[in-house]
Amino acid sequence: MERSHMLYLALDNSLQDCSDLPPGQESESDLVQDYKRLVLKCPSNKKHRKGLKTAGRPRVILYNMDIGECDEDTSKDCEWTLIASSKLADHTFISLITLDGNLTRLSIQLRLNAPTTPSPINTPDTISSSASKEEDLDESIKPELFCEVATMSGPKCGLGVAELEGKLFVCGGYDRAECLRSVESYCPDTNSWTQENNMGEARGRVQIAVIDGAVYAVGGCNGTTELDTVECLSKIDKKWNKVCRLPLARSSAGVCALDGNIYCVGGWNGQSGIRQCDVLKPEENKWYSIAPLNTGRYQAGVASYRGSLWVAGGSDAWNCLGSVERYDLASDQWTYAPSLLTPRRGCGLAEFNGKLYAVGGSDGSHSLNSTECYDEVNKCWVAGPNLTSPRSNVSVAVVQNRLYAIGGFSGKTFLNTIEYLDATSNEWTTFVQQSNPNIDNLLQTSLRNGMHGRAGSSSTSSSPDNLSSQNGGSEHTFKPIQTAQRKTVRRLRAEMDTPAN
Repeated sequence: MERSHMLYLALDNSLQDCSDLPPGQESESDLVQDYKRLVLKCPSNKKHRKGLKTAGRPRVILYNMDIGECDEDTSKDCEWTLIASSKLADHTFISLITLDGNLTRLSIQLRLNAPTTPSPINTPDTISSSASKEEDLDESIKPELFCEVATMSGPKCGLGVAELEGKLFVCGGYDRAECLRSVESYCPDTNSWTQENNMGEARGRVQIAVIDGAVYAVGGCNGTTELDTVECLSKIDKKWNKVCRLPLARSSAGVCALDGNIYCVGGWNGQSGIRQCDVLKPEENKWYSIAPLNTGRYQAGVASYRGSLWVAGGSDAWNCLGSVERYDLASDQWTYAPSLLTPRRGCGLAEFNGKLYAVGGSDGSHSLNSTECYDEVNKCWVAGPNLTSPRSNVSVAVVQNRLYAIGGFSGKTFLNTIEYLDATSNEWTTFVQQSNPNIDNLLQTSLRNGMHGRAGSSSTSSSPDNLSSQNGGSEHTFKPIQTAQRKTVRRLRAEMDTPAN
């Protein structure tokens, strides 16, 4: 009778049946224990496992881009070849391989951990048990834990994105139903989203820029008409206020901050891609016209690179463009630069680690997952690493040495997901490492939400400062909150190290 086998990869790189694992192993999960009980109930013919070797100490791989180096002698003894592979579901893969001359079917299922936001469903008993297991585990053999990057509050594309105080700041955009006023920010340290104050009016196909901590949302579309209004989020009171209007209403324009000014490049005026370009001088609250583009375009990628303004791709209302232009501030002149490998509109453009990247977009027929990188030495564009999902009308920004691609349209659906280019592996990924989160930020969030009360604090105050003022500021007044902090940290760590079911 056919039955399934659960295998693990031993230190000698051989596949072993999990029923042969010695009892009491630190890596023995509940899933392995259930499998052992199943084997005892339904014993199989041992002849089928005649070639299996004595189990060595198992190596557990939860998820990693690089599984590490093997011993040289061991790697020579084990030969394997991938014949074919197929994706069965979002996190399930099956492949056919040869392993030491044997034909083998290898199944891989990624067990994803939940994002690092506190979960209200854990009981104190569960927390205590999980925390004690985590503390007893040897640091040298702890697995690397990963979880998916947290998603936005809703799917959207044509949104404005910029870096603000170490976070991704996301404004407006549109979904299948309407243009949006909503604003939210993503913190990479906690892998969480926070709702911010909404803009004064809905803005889809909008771009934003940040100058001296103030966010400017320029133009866009409200679902009916193109906008000439500009809003600024004050860094002092965190409120949106109207500033000087654009000389010409437009949507799908490229917006970029450079040398303390904000540039608005091209765009759509309701009829065609336009050539007009303007610069806002914030200290004067006034727009000035600069030299127009050589080719009118909208949905183009715009970014600053090596002290100049670059615009790549876009559309002229009829065709997707592959041409690239560069603006020299000193001469007030646009000149053509080397063209993209693939004409694309709705792409993101950003400088990352000294290179200029064009990300995603559409070729007019399909949403693209391809990226391109400008080779400054050879003066040409070269293919970059592919996105994990096709994204047109995508927005990009660099935060904490990561190039993020946010939202967009996959060709089938609007996206609420984000991904980033990992500088080490040079790959796009939707996972973040969970083993070393910023506990201080998580703790502050928990305390603000009143969770320290559930963790054992006897005070009804919501902050350590209030505790101090109510009790005269003596040292012993901090003991309840310190106890709560320790328990909260243990709970957070336990939750982060517990895989989602």
